[in-house]
Amino acid sequence: MNNKNNAPDFLVQWQDDSLQSSLEINCEPTITESASPLKAKLRQGAILHEAKHAVIAVNELRFTQPTVLNFMPNRMGFSLLVASTAAVRYGYGGEEPRALGSSALMMMLPGREIIATISAGVMRTVTCTFSVGYAESIMGSLAAISQVRLLDALDVRSTLVSSIMFRLMNEAIYPSPISDKVVDALGQALLVECAHWSYVEKQPASQPRRLSAQDFELIEQCLSGADGKAPSVTELASLCGFSERYFSKLFREQTGCSISQYIKSVKIARAKAYLLETDLSLKEIAYRLGYSTPASFSYAFRCATGRTPAAFRFSE
Repeated sequence: MNNKNNAPDFLVQWQDDSLQSSLEINCEPTITESASPLKAKLRQGAILHEAKHAVIAVNELRFTQPTVLNFMPNRMGFSLLVASTAAVRYGYGGEEPRALGSSALMMMLPGREIIATISAGVMRTVTCTFSVGYAESIMGSLAAISQVRLLDALDVRSTLVSSIMFRLMNEAIYPSPISDKVVDALGQALLVECAHWSYVEKQPASQPRRLSAQDFELIEQCLSGADGKAPSVTELASLCGFSERYFSKLFREQTGCSISQYIKSVKIARAKAYLLETDLSLKEIAYRLGYSTPASFSYAFRCATGRTPAAFRFSE
Protein backbone atom coordinates (compact mmCIF):
# COMPACT_ATOMS: atom_id res chain seq x y z
CA MET A 1 0.00 0.00 0.00
CA ASN A 2 3.01 2.29 0.16
CA ASN A 3 3.60 4.73 -2.63
CA LYS A 4 5.99 4.09 -5.43
CA ASN A 5 8.82 5.98 -3.70
CA ASN A 6 8.60 3.65 -0.71
CA ALA A 7 7.70 6.55 1.57
CA PRO A 8 5.79 5.51 4.70
CA ASP A 9 2.00 5.75 4.60
CA PHE A 10 2.21 8.20 7.51
CA LEU A 11 5.16 9.99 9.10
CA VAL A 12 4.46 11.26 12.63
CA GLN A 13 6.71 13.41 14.81
CA TRP A 14 5.80 13.64 18.48
CA GLN A 15 7.13 16.13 21.03
CA ASP A 16 6.24 16.87 24.64
CA ASP A 17 8.25 17.63 27.78
CA SER A 18 9.38 14.02 28.18
CA LEU A 19 9.53 12.60 24.66
CA GLN A 20 10.67 13.64 21.20
CA SER A 21 10.39 10.93 18.60
CA SER A 22 9.29 10.11 15.08
CA LEU A 23 7.51 7.11 13.65
CA GLU A 24 6.85 5.70 10.20
CA ILE A 25 3.48 3.95 9.99
CA ASN A 26 2.58 1.57 7.18
CA CYS A 27 -0.84 0.03 6.74
CA GLU A 28 0.93 -3.24 5.92
CA PRO A 29 3.53 -3.62 8.75
CA THR A 30 6.93 -5.01 7.79
CA ILE A 31 8.82 -7.68 9.70
CA THR A 32 11.49 -5.16 10.66
CA GLU A 33 9.03 -2.67 12.10
CA SER A 34 10.27 -1.97 15.63
CA ALA A 35 8.57 -0.89 18.81
CA SER A 36 8.92 2.64 20.20
CA PRO A 37 7.31 4.78 22.93
CA LEU A 38 5.61 6.80 20.22
CA LYS A 39 4.14 3.70 18.59
CA ALA A 40 2.85 2.54 21.96
CA LYS A 41 1.08 5.87 22.43
CA LEU A 42 -0.36 6.01 18.90
CA ARG A 43 -1.56 2.42 18.95
CA GLN A 44 -2.97 2.46 22.46
CA GLY A 45 -6.43 0.94 22.31
CA ALA A 46 -6.24 0.60 18.51
CA ILE A 47 -8.77 -1.43 16.56
CA LEU A 48 -7.68 -2.04 12.98
CA HIS A 49 -9.66 -3.41 10.06
CA GLU A 50 -7.95 -3.80 6.69
CA ALA A 51 -10.20 -4.47 3.70
CA LYS A 52 -9.05 -4.62 0.08
CA HIS A 53 -9.16 -0.86 -0.49
CA ALA A 54 -9.95 0.79 2.85
CA VAL A 55 -8.10 0.64 6.18
CA ILE A 56 -10.05 1.59 9.32
CA ALA A 57 -8.36 2.48 12.62
CA VAL A 58 -10.18 3.28 15.87
CA ASN A 59 -7.83 4.80 18.44
CA GLU A 60 -7.98 6.15 21.95
CA LEU A 61 -5.02 8.46 22.62
CA ARG A 62 -4.10 9.63 26.12
CA PHE A 63 -1.98 12.75 26.57
CA THR A 64 -0.58 13.36 30.05
CA GLN A 65 0.90 16.73 29.09
CA PRO A 66 0.69 19.26 26.23
CA THR A 67 1.96 17.66 23.02
CA VAL A 68 2.82 18.76 19.49
CA LEU A 69 2.16 16.32 16.64
CA ASN A 70 3.53 16.75 13.11
CA PHE A 71 1.59 14.44 10.82
CA MET A 72 2.57 13.83 7.18
CA PRO A 73 0.17 11.53 5.31
CA ASN A 74 1.20 9.79 2.10
CA ARG A 75 -2.24 8.17 1.80
CA MET A 76 -5.56 9.89 1.27
CA GLY A 77 -8.06 9.59 4.09
CA PHE A 78 -10.49 10.96 6.63
CA SER A 79 -10.26 11.34 10.39
CA LEU A 80 -13.21 11.91 12.73
CA LEU A 81 -12.77 12.98 16.35
CA VAL A 82 -15.51 10.99 18.09
CA ALA A 83 -14.90 12.35 21.59
CA SER A 84 -12.21 14.38 23.33
CA THR A 85 -11.36 15.86 26.70
CA ALA A 86 -8.25 17.49 25.20
CA ALA A 87 -8.19 20.94 23.59
CA VAL A 88 -6.88 20.79 20.02
CA ARG A 89 -5.51 23.41 17.64
CA TYR A 90 -4.27 22.34 14.23
CA GLY A 91 -3.50 23.46 10.71
CA TYR A 92 -1.31 22.86 7.69
CA GLY A 93 2.42 23.29 8.19
CA GLY A 94 3.45 26.92 7.83
CA GLU A 95 -0.09 28.25 8.38
CA GLU A 96 -1.84 29.69 11.41
CA PRO A 97 -3.37 26.90 13.54
CA ARG A 98 -7.11 26.92 14.16
CA ALA A 99 -9.32 25.62 16.94
CA LEU A 100 -11.01 22.29 16.30
CA GLY A 101 -13.80 22.75 13.77
CA SER A 102 -17.45 22.17 14.57
CA SER A 103 -17.60 19.00 12.47
CA ALA A 104 -14.53 17.36 14.12
CA LEU A 105 -13.95 15.75 10.70
CA MET A 106 -11.05 16.37 8.36
CA MET A 107 -9.86 15.06 5.02
CA MET A 108 -6.15 14.20 4.90
CA LEU A 109 -4.37 14.79 1.62
CA PRO A 110 -1.06 13.14 0.69
CA GLY A 111 1.93 15.40 1.09
CA ARG A 112 0.05 18.02 3.15
CA GLU A 113 1.63 18.15 6.60
CA ILE A 114 -0.74 18.75 9.52
CA ILE A 115 0.56 20.16 12.81
CA ALA A 116 -1.54 19.84 15.96
CA THR A 117 -1.06 21.13 19.49
CA ILE A 118 -2.95 19.03 22.01
CA SER A 119 -3.53 19.66 25.71
CA ALA A 120 -3.55 16.91 28.32
CA GLY A 121 -6.59 14.68 27.91
CA VAL A 122 -8.06 11.76 26.01
CA MET A 123 -9.05 11.61 22.33
CA ARG A 124 -11.04 8.88 20.57
CA THR A 125 -10.73 8.92 16.79
CA VAL A 126 -11.75 6.85 13.78
CA THR A 127 -9.66 7.07 10.61
CA CYS A 128 -10.33 5.66 7.14
CA THR A 129 -7.50 5.74 4.57
CA PHE A 130 -6.95 4.67 0.96
CA SER A 131 -4.03 4.39 -1.41
CA VAL A 132 -3.65 7.51 -3.55
CA GLY A 133 -4.23 5.49 -6.73
CA TYR A 134 -7.53 4.07 -5.52
CA ALA A 135 -8.75 7.43 -4.18
CA GLU A 136 -7.95 9.18 -7.47
CA SER A 137 -9.68 6.43 -9.47
CA ILE A 138 -12.92 7.66 -7.86
CA MET A 139 -12.29 11.31 -6.99
CA GLY A 140 -10.05 12.25 -9.89
CA SER A 141 -6.77 14.08 -9.38
CA LEU A 142 -6.38 15.20 -5.78
CA ALA A 143 -4.15 18.01 -7.08
CA ALA A 144 -7.22 19.49 -8.79
CA ILE A 145 -8.97 20.26 -5.50
CA SER A 146 -9.52 24.01 -5.29
CA GLN A 147 -7.72 26.20 -2.76
CA VAL A 148 -11.04 26.93 -1.07
CA ARG A 149 -11.76 23.24 -0.58
CA LEU A 150 -8.18 22.59 0.45
CA LEU A 151 -8.73 24.85 3.45
CA ASP A 152 -12.19 23.41 4.06
CA ALA A 153 -10.67 19.92 4.15
CA LEU A 154 -9.55 20.62 7.72
CA ASP A 155 -13.21 20.94 8.74
CA VAL A 156 -15.43 18.87 6.45
CA ARG A 157 -19.04 19.79 7.22
CA SER A 158 -21.00 16.90 5.78
CA THR A 159 -23.39 14.94 7.96
CA LEU A 160 -23.40 12.13 5.38
CA VAL A 161 -19.60 11.75 5.53
CA SER A 162 -19.70 11.83 9.34
CA SER A 163 -22.46 9.21 9.29
CA ILE A 164 -20.40 6.92 7.05
CA MET A 165 -17.41 7.32 9.36
CA PHE A 166 -19.50 6.26 12.37
CA ARG A 167 -20.76 3.26 10.40
CA LEU A 168 -17.19 2.29 9.53
CA MET A 169 -16.21 2.62 13.19
CA ASN A 170 -18.99 0.26 14.22
CA GLU A 171 -17.97 -2.24 11.53
CA ALA A 172 -14.38 -2.21 12.79
CA ILE A 173 -15.46 -2.66 16.42
CA TYR A 174 -18.10 -5.30 15.68
CA PRO A 175 -16.86 -7.18 12.57
CA SER A 176 -18.94 -9.75 10.70
CA PRO A 177 -18.12 -12.34 8.02
CA ILE A 178 -18.87 -9.76 5.33
CA SER A 179 -17.09 -6.84 6.99
CA ASP A 180 -14.47 -6.52 4.24
CA LYS A 181 -17.20 -6.03 1.63
CA VAL A 182 -19.10 -3.62 3.87
CA VAL A 183 -15.98 -1.56 4.63
CA ASP A 184 -14.96 -1.29 0.98
CA ALA A 185 -18.51 -0.40 -0.08
CA LEU A 186 -18.77 2.30 2.59
CA GLY A 187 -15.28 3.51 1.70
CA GLN A 188 -16.28 3.88 -1.92
CA ALA A 189 -19.41 5.80 -0.89
CA LEU A 190 -17.19 8.04 1.24
CA LEU A 191 -14.97 8.88 -1.72
CA VAL A 192 -17.92 9.46 -4.06
CA GLU A 193 -19.54 11.86 -1.60
CA CYS A 194 -16.27 13.70 -1.05
CA ALA A 195 -15.69 13.93 -4.79
CA HIS A 196 -18.93 15.89 -4.95
CA TRP A 197 -18.01 17.93 -1.86
CA SER A 198 -14.50 18.69 -3.13
CA TYR A 199 -15.48 20.14 -6.49
CA VAL A 200 -18.66 22.00 -5.60
CA GLU A 201 -17.93 25.41 -4.11
CA LYS A 202 -19.95 26.60 -1.14
CA GLN A 203 -23.19 28.38 -2.05
CA PRO A 204 -24.84 31.02 0.17
CA ALA A 205 -27.66 29.58 2.22
CA SER A 206 -31.07 30.69 0.94
CA GLN A 207 -32.84 29.90 4.21
CA PRO A 208 -31.93 28.82 7.76
CA ARG A 209 -30.86 25.19 7.87
CA ARG A 210 -32.89 22.63 9.79
CA LEU A 211 -32.08 19.14 11.00
CA SER A 212 -32.16 16.79 8.01
CA ALA A 213 -32.79 13.06 7.78
CA GLN A 214 -29.01 12.62 7.57
CA ASP A 215 -28.60 14.63 10.78
CA PHE A 216 -31.07 12.37 12.60
CA GLU A 217 -29.35 9.27 11.23
CA LEU A 218 -25.99 10.61 12.44
CA ILE A 219 -27.42 11.30 15.91
CA GLU A 220 -28.87 7.79 16.07
CA GLN A 221 -25.62 6.15 14.98
CA CYS A 222 -23.60 8.21 17.43
CA LEU A 223 -25.84 7.28 20.34
CA SER A 224 -26.21 3.60 19.40
CA GLY A 225 -22.48 3.15 18.82
CA ALA A 226 -21.27 4.85 22.00
CA ASP A 227 -19.77 2.54 24.63
CA GLY A 228 -18.90 4.20 27.91
CA LYS A 229 -19.81 7.85 28.37
CA ALA A 230 -22.65 8.87 26.06
CA PRO A 231 -21.95 11.81 23.74
CA SER A 232 -23.02 15.16 25.17
CA VAL A 233 -25.53 17.52 23.61
CA THR A 234 -22.61 19.79 22.69
CA GLU A 235 -20.85 16.94 20.86
CA LEU A 236 -24.02 15.96 18.98
CA ALA A 237 -24.61 19.58 18.00
CA SER A 238 -21.04 19.89 16.70
CA LEU A 239 -21.34 16.71 14.64
CA CYS A 240 -24.39 18.18 12.92
CA GLY A 241 -22.75 21.58 12.46
CA PHE A 242 -24.88 23.63 14.90
CA SER A 243 -24.36 25.52 18.12
CA GLU A 244 -25.68 23.67 21.16
CA ARG A 245 -28.46 26.20 21.76
CA TYR A 246 -29.74 26.24 18.17
CA PHE A 247 -29.41 22.45 17.87
CA SER A 248 -31.49 21.92 21.03
CA LYS A 249 -34.12 24.38 19.76
CA LEU A 250 -34.37 22.66 16.36
CA PHE A 251 -34.52 19.19 17.88
CA ARG A 252 -37.43 20.13 20.16
CA GLU A 253 -39.28 21.92 17.34
CA GLN A 254 -38.90 19.00 14.93
CA THR A 255 -39.46 16.06 17.31
CA GLY A 256 -41.62 17.39 20.13
CA CYS A 257 -39.15 16.28 22.80
CA SER A 258 -35.87 17.63 24.11
CA ILE A 259 -32.56 16.17 23.01
CA SER A 260 -31.81 15.26 26.65
CA GLN A 261 -35.04 13.26 26.85
CA TYR A 262 -34.18 11.53 23.60
CA ILE A 263 -30.69 10.58 24.79
CA LYS A 264 -32.23 9.07 27.94
CA SER A 265 -34.78 7.12 25.90
CA VAL A 266 -32.05 5.69 23.64
CA LYS A 267 -30.02 4.62 26.68
CA ILE A 268 -33.04 2.88 28.20
CA ALA A 269 -33.80 1.14 24.89
CA ARG A 270 -30.20 -0.08 24.71
CA ALA A 271 -30.40 -1.20 28.34
CA LYS A 272 -33.49 -3.29 27.56
CA ALA A 273 -31.71 -4.91 24.62
CA TYR A 274 -28.68 -5.74 26.77
CA LEU A 275 -30.88 -7.19 29.51
CA LEU A 276 -32.93 -9.36 27.16
CA GLU A 277 -30.37 -10.35 24.54
CA THR A 278 -27.15 -10.78 26.53
CA ASP A 279 -25.88 -12.23 29.79
CA LEU A 280 -23.88 -9.11 30.63
CA SER A 281 -23.75 -8.16 34.29
CA LEU A 282 -25.51 -5.02 35.49
CA LYS A 283 -22.08 -3.52 36.19
CA GLU A 284 -20.97 -4.07 32.58
CA ILE A 285 -24.26 -2.74 31.17
CA ALA A 286 -23.99 0.35 33.38
CA TYR A 287 -20.45 0.97 32.10
CA ARG A 288 -21.44 0.52 28.44
CA LEU A 289 -24.28 3.00 28.83
CA GLY A 290 -22.14 5.60 30.61
CA TYR A 291 -23.57 5.34 34.13
CA SER A 292 -21.06 5.92 36.94
CA THR A 293 -22.31 3.01 39.07
CA PRO A 294 -24.73 0.06 38.77
CA ALA A 295 -26.86 1.79 41.38
CA SER A 296 -27.26 4.93 39.28
CA PHE A 297 -28.13 2.75 36.27
CA SER A 298 -30.74 0.83 38.26
CA TYR A 299 -32.25 4.08 39.54
CA ALA A 300 -32.52 5.59 36.05
CA PHE A 301 -33.96 2.35 34.62
CA ARG A 302 -36.57 2.09 37.38
CA CYS A 303 -37.62 5.74 36.95
CA ALA A 304 -38.10 5.14 33.21
CA THR A 305 -39.81 1.73 33.31
CA GLY A 306 -41.18 1.24 36.81
CA ARG A 307 -39.07 -1.91 37.26
CA THR A 308 -35.52 -2.68 38.30
CA PRO A 309 -33.18 -4.05 35.64
CA ALA A 310 -33.12 -7.47 37.34
CA ALA A 311 -36.92 -7.62 37.50
CA PHE A 312 -37.18 -6.61 33.84
CA ARG A 313 -34.63 -9.24 32.74
CA PHE A 314 -36.37 -12.13 34.47
CA SER A 315 -39.95 -11.11 33.78
CA GLU A 316 -39.73 -10.91 30.00
